Amino acid sequence: MSDSNDANAIRQFLAVFRRMLSTGRKVAAEDAAKAVKTSEGFDRRGFGPYVAQMRRDGEIEYAGFRESGNAKHHSNPKRLWVLAGTNKNGGAGHE
Repeated sequence: MSDSNDANAIRQFLAVFRRMLSTGRKVAAEDAAKAVKTSEGFDRRGFGPYVAQMRRDGEIEYAGFRESGNAKHHSNPKRLWVLAGTNKNGGAGHE
């Protein structure tokens, strides 16, 4: 995958993730990542640093965990996120 395609996938991921967060529901980054079409061989874990940056910037905050819906992840826990300031009562249910 070229750098241009990587950059486009990252921009698309961030747009989808922010759109999902704007609903007020709890969102796992893997949900947004699933909606992004990437080339074979692209490692979706590469989206993680962008989620971490959003957290450091105060754009999002933790809202709990849920089991992964992806069989490749063996039902491992996935962190849930909400837009900052909407987690006063745990956010809206997403599980």
